[in-house]
Amino acid sequence: MKTILSAFTFVTAAALLAACGDDSSTSATAASTTTGLASTSATDSAATDSDATTGATTSGSGTSDSDSSTTTSTSSAGETLDETTAVTTTSDTADTADTADTSTTDATGGLPPCDPLEVPDTLEFVFSKAIEIGVSTLQAGYYDNNRQEVTVFSFFGQGKRLDVDGNILGDVQAPPEALPKLDGAAYDTVADVGLLINQDCVLVEVDPETMGALKVTQLGFGMSICAGLAIDAQRNLYIASYGTKELVVLDRDGAKEILRKSVVGMPNIDGIAEIAGSDNFLINDTVTLTAAIVDPSGQILVAGGAVGSAPPLTGGGPVPQPDSMLTICLNGHTWVCDAYGTKCSDFAPSDGDKEACGCLIPQ
Repeated sequence: MKTILSAFTFVTAAALLAACGDDSSTSATAASTTTGLASTSATDSAATDSDATTGATTSGSGTSDSDSSTTTSTSSAGETLDETTAVTTTSDTADTADTADTSTTDATGGLPPCDPLEVPDTLEFVFSKAIEIGVSTLQAGYYDNNRQEVTVFSFFGQGKRLDVDGNILGDVQAPPEALPKLDGAAYDTVADVGLLINQDCVLVEVDPETMGALKVTQLGFGMSICAGLAIDAQRNLYIASYGTKELVVLDRDGAKEILRKSVVGMPNIDGIAEIAGSDNFLINDTVTLTAAIVDPSGQILVAGGAVGSAPPLTGGGPVPQPDSMLTICLNGHTWVCDAYGTKCSDFAPSDGDKEACGCLIPQ
């Protein structure tokens, strides 16, 4: 979801589609892969906040010096957003090495071994049920397999904890370091931390129980309007750079670019989730309202189809504006949430449930 006027005013999905209508001219962009630190030209007129610098990291307890300022940002629909926000400054950089140690902490909770080769790749999901979240404008979410809980957030940071059946367990609030414009999330099983990303491409590691910020990293590499986040079994970060119409892969620290690719037929990636027990990823396009499956290099495996009526997501489902996606390794399901509504749709693997949480551990 890229069009938000304020915390109190929501635009409709139809308005977003109308505003983004000129993106069709780029939908046939040829796939290309580049490496290194060269920035990529923003092909979306909205990519005015592109940052071509490399990442600067703020580490520590989540508290840092900040001052209040008025910021201007641009949505993917070309609208200017004026809002007063807390701007986090870089501090405690000397502590970076200390906090980085958490990335190697084994917090897997004794997950059973999992051989990805023995888990059939899911290439199609079928609608199972709708889940009422009770919070609107759903933009980010992840499955915490150490606690067997799903966490779903709104664009503004309010959220809910749920069990895998969709029963609400409690309220959550994203930390201010991840706000405003929260637009993606993932869960690092090994480090036992939640990962939140906002449209300014600020990556925030959070305590999955308290939601307190543990580490804040300003990502660079020319990404713009970061709109989706996933993590693979090797703990690389897969990021939807909506403003540059690319899938960008960084190392776990966000310090090295591994891959960047324009995905043919899916130029407006706004959601991405790793598929349980597989090296592949489910992505969606919020302009064409389609979803597809890609391999780790960004190559299309299942072509984009209308969400709810064509592979890879079939069988219906109340998702007028599909945006945030997450996958549940406990059963292989995926949740697709509505950018402007309060519901997520639960889609089950067409070939049956599968438990693959152990496959999230680096082999």
